Amino acid sequence: MIRIKLSTDFPYEPIKRQTPNSSGRWGDFEFIINQDVSECDYWVVYNDLLRPETTSCPPQNTIFITAEPPGIRGYKTEFIRQFARVITFHQNLNHPRVTMNQPGLNWHAGRVLTDIEQRQSIVNKTYDDFKNMYYFDKSKLLSVVTSSKTHTPGHRKRLELVERLKQHFGDRIDVYGKGVREIEDKWDALADYKYHIALENSYLPHYWTEKLADSYLAGAYPIYYGCPNLRDYFSPNAFTRIDVNNPEVAIATIENCIASNKYENSLEAIRAARNQVLDEYNMFPMIVKLLKKGGRMRISINAGAQVTTLSYNAAGGGARRKITLSPV
Repeated sequence: MIRIKLSTDFPYEPIKRQTPNSSGRWGDFEFIINQDVSECDYWVVYNDLLRPETTSCPPQNTIFITAEPPGIRGYKTEFIRQFARVITFHQNLNHPRVTMNQPGLNWHAGRVLTDIEQRQSIVNKTYDDFKNMYYFDKSKLLSVVTSSKTHTPGHRKRLELVERLKQHFGDRIDVYGKGVREIEDKWDALADYKYHIALENSYLPHYWTEKLADSYLAGAYPIYYGCPNLRDYFSPNAFTRIDVNNPEVAIATIENCIASNKYENSLEAIRAARNQVLDEYNMFPMIVKLLKKGGRMRISINAGAQVTTLSYNAAGGGARRKITLSPV
């Protein structure tokens, strides 16, 4: 069994549920998630660390994965160069081994976060539950999940479009989100609906998130804004694009989807995309696909994305690379 140390800055997310039997394993790979381990075959840091961590690992098998878009979070060159590889959708990261890829963000549908500070959550649906779903009884038409966030122009444009959709579609659309129609489990905003409007907060190549993945998991047809190269990941029959910058055209596009029975005519494409979300773009198979083996060195990584010191020391009879990072 190949051991992968997976460090994240969101320990409250029950990401093990995205593996068969919630085992933390994918094939011959075992993921040790947010736990101390003396040695491992790979060390993957996803977005950031919460505290300093140390382990022995092949230096060429240290991987950093970015989760947030540039408008929300940036990464200094000194930080990302501590890793042998970087998996990202950021266009201008200065690193010799960058792989452009979707981030494999964790699913939101099927879980409830009960206490983030205490790292408590409720799992309503797992990978196995999703795999065993073959039929969806769709009794409602159209939904959208919005957020009150206004941090970026993308956030604000998204809110403006949702307001216009509410005005136009009236009781044909159900709008969910904080301060509107709150739900604990996003599944409840998706499962009964034929169509779901999925709006990313950024328009970047390779950047698509759980906003799209959750729609497929619930068997809904996504009407989508974001990721300009989405056809590199999914069949064009599995989604319809809209533009948040042109609400009237977006409304006409949505009306056309409904009138032409796009959901009913795209069931096979939705199923295929759903299987891709489960078994290809899920963070665990995505990580496994990218990994390589090598010799061991001892590495220390602290929380944070800004570097203050970097030193190379020899100890214990072999070369060791010691990395120290400071909090953001």
